Formats: sequence, C-alpha cells, structure tokens
Amino acid sequence: MFAILPKRANKLYCVLVILLGLSACSSTPETSAQKPAITIPAALMHFPLDSRFTGTDIVDTQLSLADRNLYLDFNGEIKMLSVNQCDLDISAHRGDYREPESGQMAIASALVDNFNSVEIDVMLLGDGTWVNHHDEETGRATVHYTGKKFELDRMNLSQYKQLKLRDKSTNDLVNVRPITALEAFQTFAYYRQGEQQLNVEVKAKANGAQLAQLDNMLRETVGLGRYYYSSSEMDTLTKLRGINPIVYLGFVQKAHPTSVDIMVANMKNGVKNDNYYLDNQRNFDRGSQYGTKRYRSRYKDYTSHSSLVNIQRKLGLHSGLHLDIRSYMQSPAVKSRANKLGMKVYTYTINGSPYHQQQLLRLSLSHLPNGVIVDATPFAICQQLFKAAKPAGRHIATSDIGRYISSLPIDANFDLFDQMQGYRQEGMYLTLDGQLKAINAPSAPAKNQVATKKTSQETQTAPTEAPFSFPTIVDEKIDRNTGDTIIITLPTKQHEQ
Repeated sequence: MFAILPKRANKLYCVLVILLGLSACSSTPETSAQKPAITIPAALMHFPLDSRFTGTDIVDTQLSLADRNLYLDFNGEIKMLSVNQCDLDISAHRGDYREPESGQMAIASALVDNFNSVEIDVMLLGDGTWVNHHDEETGRATVHYTGKKFELDRMNLSQYKQLKLRDKSTNDLVNVRPITALEAFQTFAYYRQGEQQLNVEVKAKANGAQLAQLDNMLRETVGLGRYYYSSSEMDTLTKLRGINPIVYLGFVQKAHPTSVDIMVANMKNGVKNDNYYLDNQRNFDRGSQYGTKRYRSRYKDYTSHSSLVNIQRKLGLHSGLHLDIRSYMQSPAVKSRANKLGMKVYTYTINGSPYHQQQLLRLSLSHLPNGVIVDATPFAICQQLFKAAKPAGRHIATSDIGRYISSLPIDANFDLFDQMQGYRQEGMYLTLDGQLKAINAPSAPAKNQVATKKTSQETQTAPTEAPFSFPTIVDEKIDRNTGDTIIITLPTKQHEQ
C-alpha cells in the first residue's frame, strides 16, 4: 500500500505537478469559486513569500522569530531569514534529508529552505537516459512494484518510471516515481533563488558523448555558473574538464576506512533479527570483513600538498577536494594547503549527520572547511557553528507565544519547534544536542566563584517563580515545640485477661 505525501509537501508538490506533470495532486479539485486572496499584514510585508501570514498572534510570532533571524513558513517549519552570517557553503546531501530521495520534492524543499547548494547523484540507465539516482540498483530508496530488484544499467526509461519512492521516516512507499536528471535540473531551475548552486555528483562511468549530453542539459536548463560537478572517478572529471573548461570540479576522496568499518558494523547490527542474516551470518561476516580489509588496503589519501597539486594539474584551477570529515579531522591543514592553491575543501560523512556536526564543533572557525555536504538544516549548522539565530533584542513580544520564543535560550532547537511547544507550559525546551532542559535552569557557578552562605531570611523565603519554569519546591517549615507531654499506657497481659 502506498502512503500519501507528507502534509508539509502538499502545497509545494502541487506546484511541481503543474511544472513537470509527473503525477496527480493528492488534494481534491477546487470549485470554480475563487478563494479570497491572503492579506499580508503591513508589519510582515518584507518577509519571504513562503511565510505564514495568518493565524492567532501571527505578527508577534513572526517578529519574535525575526529577532532571531528566523521565520515561520506556511508549512509550520522554522527557517532562517538569512544564512549570510554562516561563512560556510551548506549543501543539502541528495536534497532535503526529510524528503524521499531521488524525488523532486527533495530538491525543491532544500532550495526553499535556503541551502547554499543542493547535491544530487546522477546515473545512466541501460538505454542511455540520465536519471537522478544514487544506488546502482533499486531496493533501498526506490522500489519496483513487483518487489524485484533491478540494476540501473539494465533498465530502460519505461521500467524506471514504474519505480516508487520510499519515505525516509516510515520506510513506506509513496505513490510518486523517481525523476530523471532532466526533471531534476528543471526543478532546480524553477526553485533556485539568488546564488544557489546545483552540485551534480556523477556516479556512472560514462563516455565523453554521454557526459557532453549531460553538460548540454545543464547549460540549457540551469545555466552556466549555476552548477558544478563532483565525482570519485578522476577519469570522469578529466573528461568533463575537456567538455566544460570553466565549471568547478570536485574530486571526491573515498570515505575513511574506519568510517566504512563503522558503517558496516551498524548495518550488521540493524539486521540482527533478519532471517536472511541469521541464515547466512557466517558468510556475511566473512564477506564484509574481506571487503573492509580490501578497502583499507586500496584506500588513498589526497590531503598532502603534492596530491593537491596533482589534482589541480589534472582538473585545472577551478577544482577542489571533497573528503570524509574523519579524514579532514586527521589532516585539518588540508584546507590551508588547498586554499593557497585556489582550491576548495568540502566535507561529508557516511556515519550520520550528528557525527559530522560533532566533529565540526571541535574546529575553530578559521579551520572549518569551505563547505559541508549534510543531512541537516541550514539552521542546525549555522546555529551550532556561528550562533546565527542569536536574539537581537530589538522586538518586545506582546503575546504568550512571542514571549515564549523570546525566552528560549541560544541552544534551542527550532527545527523541533512543534514538539517544543508541547513543553511550553512546563517551561522546558529541546536543545540542539537532543536534551530536554528548563528554560530558566540556573547556570553552574564558575570554578573560581566561592559559594556564599544564605541568611536565615533567604532560606525561609521561597524565590519568585519565573515565567515558563517549574515552581520551586520549598521544604515545609516544621514546628519543633512539643507542647505538653502525652503519656500512653499499653495494656499488659494481666489487663487483657
């Protein structure tokens, strides 16, 4: 059974239906009566067009968010008004990580979420059609209605259009097919804003004519200067340089062997209860061990000065190195070496976005890479690294929700704003690192601060309850005056008889 598109996608998806004609919109047809136009409050006229302009206390809500460089969109999500404070190119890995992979919603949603760039993967079908697909076969992100797995280089376009996307959060199939590369380029061109770029990672081993076809499609739909390429195959990139002498080319260094070991271990742990794994455990373990050992022996590091010079010699001045964050942390000087040559350095991970972000937080701002390819929102990256949503203090909230927004600490996770409002009355909030905290929790005393004794008056007076916080519990005062003595006589056995 196919699931319907998530609610957050409905409005955007309907526009895409009109643009590309891929599927029917899930909403019911409108009547001929024209809907009244939405009136934008004067105080919000300068807000982005996808902002929410109606609702209780919407003006104070939006102005309270804007004081933190944020706004509420029509789907109820919090976005950044500007990412200019983030001195980092934030690229959406395979589009918006919350949307089904290989679909146009992933691209469109990432663009309206203010990512600097969107990374997509392109593969070749057996009939020569370029498609937006990461894996060499179906089954993970896309599924054939028969359940049968197909290798992409043995499929034709008609078979490809029979595939369905998989919802990332539920693993259910959605009644939407994956898109071709041309449709991906059209989607990007339609929703692109400002200086946003499309990072096309070429996964297929294509010949010169096929790569020329790919570049021609990009020139015609996206336009020169609005896209760039990346690949782990140097031969592919050198062919592309011959086709396009000015485009940026990013050489993708393969993931660090330790990252691969961790990924394989996590995959094995994830299928411990799978019957196939239990039946073939010995062969699976032996095969994965051989695979990772072989991978480690063939792994190459390109972070040295000589390796960077060699990459630039093959790809030209407008080039860079994209590498696993684990490799970057072992050689953080690679950024300085590359930048001196006019090259860029991007990081990615195969061990999950939290790990990527944790490693970035260990770096000083000057040692951050030039860009990151992430499965996270621009808010999560910008706020953790640059505190880009710090309150400016220029707006005084007038509503309960506005005051709640203004009261939230700097580490509040606005990506989870809906869930956070469930803790509003208790004075709690969700942090960027996944904790639940009290808004007015007392900070720990400084190490060099000497604690002072409270006076008797202070110990007897309960502190005033702060807004949005739990009431302070004070021990009941006990009266120790015993009064007159009470004598209790217990009955003896003689009395009982």
